[in-house]
This record gives sequence, structure tokens and C-alpha cells, in this order.
Amino acid sequence: MKKLLTAAAAILALSPALSAHAEDAAGDWAGVLMGQLHLIVHITKAADGKLSGIMESVDQGDVKIPLDTIDAMPDHLKFGITAIGGGYDGKWDEAGKQWAGTWTQNGGSAPLNLSRATAADAPKAPKRPQEEAIAASPLPYHDEAVIIAGGPQVSLAGTLSRPEGKGPFPAVVLISGSGPNTRDEAVFNHKVFLVLADYLARQGIAVLRYDKRGVGQSTGDYAQATTAEFTTDAIAAAAWLRSQPGIDARHVGLLGHSEGGLIAPAVAVVDPRTSFIVLMAGPGLPGDQLLLKQQGLIARASGVPDATIAQNLAVTERVYAAVKGTKTEADAIAAVKAVLDPEVAKGTLSRERADASIKQVTSPWMRAFLASDPIPVLQKVRVPVLAIGGSLDLQVPPAEDLAAIKTALKADKDVTVTELPGLNHLFQEAKTGSPAEYAAIEQTLSPLALKTVGDWIKTHVK
Repeated sequence: MKKLLTAAAAILALSPALSAHAEDAAGDWAGVLMGQLHLIVHITKAADGKLSGIMESVDQGDVKIPLDTIDAMPDHLKFGITAIGGGYDGKWDEAGKQWAGTWTQNGGSAPLNLSRATAADAPKAPKRPQEEAIAASPLPYHDEAVIIAGGPQVSLAGTLSRPEGKGPFPAVVLISGSGPNTRDEAVFNHKVFLVLADYLARQGIAVLRYDKRGVGQSTGDYAQATTAEFTTDAIAAAAWLRSQPGIDARHVGLLGHSEGGLIAPAVAVVDPRTSFIVLMAGPGLPGDQLLLKQQGLIARASGVPDATIAQNLAVTERVYAAVKGTKTEADAIAAVKAVLDPEVAKGTLSRERADASIKQVTSPWMRAFLASDPIPVLQKVRVPVLAIGGSLDLQVPPAEDLAAIKTALKADKDVTVTELPGLNHLFQEAKTGSPAEYAAIEQTLSPLALKTVGDWIKTHVK
């Protein structure tokens, strides 16, 4: 799960056409994206007149991302952020004293007006009652910092939560979703795996969670890693956990969230010692199909017109097809340029946005994910499986996804597939399921999701 919105590549950017006057772009600008996500854009001007800037996502905690490009005129402000495939295009509205424009990302666009920031726009610490309760109360389990040998030249730093008592205890390895996640799977200022590990440890289940390679205290090259490398790390983590004193090696399973739901079945297929797997919003569709569905759903929830969504998806589908047919990064870049350069020439896509999209969609992880298909692996799984999805999940839509998983697992004798009502991709109680809600929701994990996972694991480790 990438910061701000999702992992899907942004393709088209539409520019607003508004009356304008003049304003100096330097300073602090605040706005609200999709009615919920508070942003502050800090733009500074050097003595030579050169502009630099940072965008801060207030609701997501300490998320500050440099602006790669800034194009400012008295009546027009544009900037781009390659790291998240995002960009802004606005014109000065003298009557409203604001930049009135459009934010583009993940194949969709949404209105974003930026006004001079005031003290009221300063970041405020969000309430996270579940995490606060964990920090405030004595823990009926022991947390131990551990180091695990992962793939070649990779050391995984993690935390083992061991229930009180002699054991041996059943145990589970938590495998996080996409993005540079630490052991807590800290996204949108929520520590998803901290809350999950706490709940399971209180149920008498030992829990191992770890920083991804190249993230936090783990070593390795995150930028060049794909799902295959993360699978190698998960295999090593499970083997290490089984070898620990006080752990019941016969009952060590895996729990994967989002991309982790691709990894857990892959581990179970190659490691017969796997006791069970839990898939929380795990993909059941090929990577390119999943991202296209995700892009369309999120854009629609953001208020993007259907005609624009269709236009964006058509271009994105061509881009994904071009990437899937390549074997090297250089070939992928050339193939995507062949799709997007004509859009730039027609004026439907800016050069900056095209370049940002090319960089994002041709990364090692994205190239591998677009070519991924979970079905052949799921068909080989022969251990107990719990697959759950939230009914409001817009990133891994449950209707198509859970149906595909259930069909693929038809040869497995112990499979439970459940759609949990009212929950989003993070398994929070939500209103629309839009990623724009994630940060604003105080709840980190719904009690329903926690109980569903905990009860199922307990019945399978007796």
C-alpha cells in the first residue's frame, strides 16, 4: 500500500480551466483532498528565485514528500511528485484567494484547492484508541527483538511476541502488504500489525512480525525486490520461528495482508511444514486485472466522471499490456513510452505526468506484479486456509477476488472464505471504503476482523 492513495500507476492528468489573476507561489498552502485528506504544500524561494517544496499529508502522520518539479507563474501553479506518481495543476482564483486545481494520481483525478495555510492547518496527532490502549496497559506476553537471516545478504529485524507461560505455543508469521512496511505495517498512521499481534498474543498465539528487507532495521535492497524476494524472506522467517524454544513447530502458520496474501500461499506450496494460512484481502486475480479494477473503483469513489474513468482505464490497460510483454526495464520503458508519447503529443497528458508514470510502472516490483497470477499457486495449496475480505474494499474488491480464491482452492479440504460487512482494505469499519478514509478513521482493526482471524486460528492449532 503506497502512501497517499494506492500502488496503481497514474496515467492521465486533466488540467482545470479557470479565470485567474496573480499570486506568488512561495509560502505554505493547505487544502483538503476528496473532502477528507488534509494536505499542506510548503514552497520556498531561494535568493536566485529557484523554487523547492515539500508536500505534507497531515492525516497520515509524518508523511512529507519532496516536490520533484515546480512550475509557477503569477496565475498558474504546477508540481509533480514522482515518488507517488502524483501531480497538481491549478490556476489562481482571485475571488477565492486560492489555487483552484486538480490533483492526479493512480489513474484518477480529484479537485484540490490550496489556500494560504493558517495555524489551524497545523498537523494534529490523530487518535488511535486501540494502539493507545496497548501502550497504556501491562502486556500479558513478552516482546523480544530478533534478527533473522533472510535471503542472500539480508537480515530481517523483527519482534517475537510470546505469550506468558512455558508453551509450546502455536505461532503465526505476519506478512505485510505492498510498500516499504515495517514490522507494524504502519500505514496511514495506523499500526495494523501491532494491533493484530497484540490480539493474537492475548489469545495464546505467538506472533512474529518483521521489517521488510531494506526497511526499518532490516538489511537488503528494497528498491530492487519483488514479490519473489519477499517470499524468500517469509520462508526464512517461518523456518526460524519453528526452531525457537517454546514454539510448537507443528502449528506454525502464515498470515498475509494484501500482497502478503500472494506470498503466504507461495510459502505453503514449497514448505510442507506450513500448518495453515490466513489471507486478509489477498489477491485472487492477476496483477494487471486487479490494479485496473482498483483504479476504476477508487476513481469513481473520488467523484471522477465515468467518461474520464473509461478514458484513463483504456490508456492504463494499454500501458500494462506493454509492460507485461517485456523482459528488461529498458524494454519496458521503451514500450510504455510508445503508448504515452502519443498522448503527450495530443495534449491529453503532460510530459511530467508521463515521465512519472513511466518510472512507476516499470519498476522491478510493478513489472513483476503486473505479470503475477495467484491462481496456479492457490490450486496447489493443501493446508487449511482462511480467506477474508472487507465488503467495502476498493483495492482488492471482494466479490470477484474471494470468488476466484474459492474456486482455485476447490481441491483443498479445509477452506473458509468470508466477506466481512462494512470493512475496507485495512479491515476498518468504513463508510465508503475509499483510501481517503483510512487516516481519518480512528479504529485500526475492527473487532469483527480480529475475532474472525483469532477464532479460526485457535480451532486449527488444537
